[in-house]
Amino acid sequence: MTGLVGLEPPRTVDGANDGGPGSRDGAGGPEGDAGDVVRSNPLRLLAVVAGLAALGVFLGLPVLFLVVALILSIFLHEMGHFLVARRSGMLVTEFFIGMGPRIWSFRRGEVEYGLKAFPLGAYVRIVGMSNMEDVGTVPESRTFRSKNYPRRLATVVAGPAVNISIGIVLFFALFVTTGLSDPDDWGVGRVVDGGAAQAAGVQAGDRIVSVNGEPVGDWDGFTSQLDDRAGQSVDLQVVRDGQTINTTAQLGWALSAAGVAALPTDPSLPVGAQVLSVDGQEITSYDQLVAALSGTGTATVDVEVGGGTYRAEMPLPVTMPADGARGFLGVSMGSNPAAPVGALSAVGKSVGMVGEVTDGMFAFLGRLFSPSGLVEYSRLFTGGSDDAAPAANGTLVPLESVGDAAPIAPRSGVTSQQEAEIRPLSLIGIVQVGDQLSGVSGLESMIFLLAMVNVFLGLINLVPLLPFDGGHAVVATYEAVRGAIARRPYRVDVSKLMPLTYVVVFVLLGLGLSAMYLDIVDPVQLVP
Repeated sequence: MTGLVGLEPPRTVDGANDGGPGSRDGAGGPEGDAGDVVRSNPLRLLAVVAGLAALGVFLGLPVLFLVVALILSIFLHEMGHFLVARRSGMLVTEFFIGMGPRIWSFRRGEVEYGLKAFPLGAYVRIVGMSNMEDVGTVPESRTFRSKNYPRRLATVVAGPAVNISIGIVLFFALFVTTGLSDPDDWGVGRVVDGGAAQAAGVQAGDRIVSVNGEPVGDWDGFTSQLDDRAGQSVDLQVVRDGQTINTTAQLGWALSAAGVAALPTDPSLPVGAQVLSVDGQEITSYDQLVAALSGTGTATVDVEVGGGTYRAEMPLPVTMPADGARGFLGVSMGSNPAAPVGALSAVGKSVGMVGEVTDGMFAFLGRLFSPSGLVEYSRLFTGGSDDAAPAANGTLVPLESVGDAAPIAPRSGVTSQQEAEIRPLSLIGIVQVGDQLSGVSGLESMIFLLAMVNVFLGLINLVPLLPFDGGHAVVATYEAVRGAIARRPYRVDVSKLMPLTYVVVFVLLGLGLSAMYLDIVDPVQLVP
């Protein structure tokens, strides 16, 4: 996975919008006869149905399946809040699927159920989520804030618990039906024409077992071994049809994330760009590039990006990092054979996946909100230049039109690893990834993606800040501790938390809208 998906709108603690427990959108309330239709708009309902049908027709049934499954996941999240709140005696007045204008609703007892125009989430309204809410004539004993700590805590964590449980169930189903792959047991998938692997005689289906005598483990470890030897000659040991074959490959090389960050080009080069020459001298190794850029004055640098060649004039010296290049053999990883997994083992593996997603989520958020991550994320929109070089230097222009000052933004057509590490996905992006997975890896990969998204939704909602569910849990816990110390009920003055809550909401909206913009204008591409 790769960021915040923006499937649930922000929640305010005073119930000021329709983002979740405590939201206030529409009439609501205990009044009305059971089964009375409150509001209906057939044209809006028809538009939603037509939109979903169009997804199935134009993008295929797998994409429609993913969209419906995501909506269902969010619906079940709110159903968790709803059922526990009702079980705890709290007054729930609204349960809606979707956001925006109401298209259809009806009332059963105290609750108004319905649909809204944009199927991007769901929400329930629980009365009295904080001390700021005026509940009118509703008895205080029916409010969220009047209940004891265990009931309030159970209500707010029920939604995330449902999503995490869905993820575990989906992982379990995959593991017991399709099995698990050994990460160390992989084979060569595709061999790039004209690459180092093809020249060395490596074929699709081969198993590379060692590089320069060092055993090969999983794919990430293998690529790290190549990165350490970028541009060098390496001895490969390959197993093919049970026979061991020894061969030698002259690795290619390309710039890593650290390498492109060090070059003062405008715009920044994507990871994987290759430097062809410096001042007309052909560059055949990274060490040669480091030496060529260590002089003084200026240098004319020609680079290749996505099949195109570009030129930049840049000031010297440029200090290139030791890890500025990555090795290129010219192979892709093939599918790992899956081994059957027993039910008991699958349970442990499924729960373990939650830990892996948790680690990945915190690592992603750490990269995104680091100073360098924020700078790189902004460059996805602006293509900003490096301030270390004057504006007139480092500007990339097509080689065939040198002298034309018009800058360009070279793109490889594939989302680079550097970009993927700091780019959140909106619902649009998730659907795009699912569409590509459905064409490349089938239903199993889409289910795996859905499981990952559910676990991520559950975990991100447990962040201990308002308006997340985790923020409500922290408030309830603090109230319980203060009340136990004072030996009397204690309620947090939520108004004092609102400035921080508004900052969090602003960040969430910014990430959600920016991710949606990127997913529209620069869709994620998993494969060339």
